[in-house]
Amino acid sequence: MHIRLTLAVLLSFAAFSAAQAEVYKWKDAQGRTIISDTPQPGKKATAIPSAMPDPVDDSSVKTLDDQDLEFKKRQKEREAAEKKQNEETAAAAKKSEACERSRRNLNMLESGARISQSNEKGEREYMSDQQREEEISRARRNIQENCS
Repeated sequence: MHIRLTLAVLLSFAAFSAAQAEVYKWKDAQGRTIISDTPQPGKKATAIPSAMPDPVDDSSVKTLDDQDLEFKKRQKEREAAEKKQNEETAAAAKKSEACERSRRNLNMLESGARISQSNEKGEREYMSDQQREEEISRARRNIQENCS
């Protein structure tokens, strides 16, 4: 068992070493292409690019600080979008409530029932027909504004 483990380690080391070695290519006198880990004797050798990946260009790699800044920026943008969405939802709910209130008011005014109000002395006064018409037109304007 130890022999197999030792053999596996040695083979992987040899493969790694071979992968790191330069490879040369040339043509011999008969015109055959020769690929070897040793250069052609007596002539200038042409190295074949290694199969190993090129080192990563440092300018394209983002540092942890850059990634952190981008994360914080996205987080702030998301929070701002959520805040805007919440404000829009609250405004829509308020508008819907005003619409419903205006419709109930219009229904009450158009029902023909007598409507009373208290004056500054605290006395009850009934709404005249002219006041009722003014309130009806005001309620209809509110409905147009809030129920669209």
